[in-house]
Amino acid sequence: MRTTIFRDRQKLSEYYIPSELRVRRKEAILLTRKILLRFSEGRAGDVIAIFGSPGRSGIGKTTLTKYVGHMLNELAPERGIKFKFIYINVYAAPSLHEILTVIASQISPKINIRGSSSLEALKTIVDYIYEKNLFILIAIDEFQNLVKSPKVDDAYLYSLLRIYEQVPPPDGIPRISYILVASDYLILSELRSKMPQIESQISFRLHLKPYTVEELYNILEQRAEEALYENTWTPEILYMIAEHYGIDGNGLQDGNARRALNALNTAAEQAEFEGANRITPEYVRRALAVDSMANVSYQDLEGLSTHELLVLYAVAKHTLEEGEWLTTGQLRRIYSEIAEYYGETARGHTQFNMYINNLKSIQLLDVNPSGKGMRGRTSLIRLRPDMPARPLIEVLENILKKRLGGV
Repeated sequence: MRTTIFRDRQKLSEYYIPSELRVRRKEAILLTRKILLRFSEGRAGDVIAIFGSPGRSGIGKTTLTKYVGHMLNELAPERGIKFKFIYINVYAAPSLHEILTVIASQISPKINIRGSSSLEALKTIVDYIYEKNLFILIAIDEFQNLVKSPKVDDAYLYSLLRIYEQVPPPDGIPRISYILVASDYLILSELRSKMPQIESQISFRLHLKPYTVEELYNILEQRAEEALYENTWTPEILYMIAEHYGIDGNGLQDGNARRALNALNTAAEQAEFEGANRITPEYVRRALAVDSMANVSYQDLEGLSTHELLVLYAVAKHTLEEGEWLTTGQLRRIYSEIAEYYGETARGHTQFNMYINNLKSIQLLDVNPSGKGMRGRTSLIRLRPDMPARPLIEVLENILKKRLGGV
């Protein structure tokens, strides 16, 4: 049975790796070429580090790593190279022996290291890839947890990453390279103090920064094209999400693609659940509100002046009925109509602008200067993206009714 919104839900999953990267593509090509060149020369042994910044997640470290592995899976055989990409998340394999078990099972089910010591397991793995003339790239995700884990002795970690000192290959050709994926660069300092030989072995370091608005939009657009039917989404709703999460945006500014994709998925799910045939800005607002838990409290709204409430009501009404941004002139006309409806006299230009600026300062409204193609000097105004218009209107009507009496 065809759904109304989704073409393929899995394409919005954080675990889905696109067939091409629109963002981080340069980094992917650089890493792939570097590793492939080493393999083509008949040598490996590189240790590459990919890391982010403290407190930042969802910035594409895992996606980039897996994409590089997929590219190498395709390109290595074309050059006559027998290759295996091994991906390990430390959360799923927190001890060295568990890591070695994952490595062995992904290389070949024929490798049996059950009951072996770590050193014996390393030798079994090295001997096998020598016999098969394999080149291996091992990606260790959440590497910082391995460094900090009480289950992993420093000596064992040293043995894993400097494997050929412990188990020299029979022909002297190193065939195993590593990508160490860590949440932030601070782990390199800790690694330097604990195991300077490992830290100094890292031949290439890649620091990924949080995504910008434009980068998040490109990611969302690619996923929407693959996951959703045509005409069920618009660039407008994607920019709403991108501007909320982009590091240079107007919302949370955490640059987190995972949260942005989850917001798009939540909005799409809600639209489909309610039988809609497209994702409107209001569905996006609900999704962002659920994620950020940033709905303004009733008490905060009660603290606003009556005419600030009326201005906010006017913006919410326009958002619900017409769409996102409106000009100062449009807002003033709607505000005047609502003020008259509630028996109030609309305030003059100076006070009206003061209400807008105050609502902006307490982060209830987004206010931007008008762009090219618009006559005169005006501003563009909208509700904060993580604030659903319909629930806000209900709260505002309740407060205004108590304050001004029934209408």
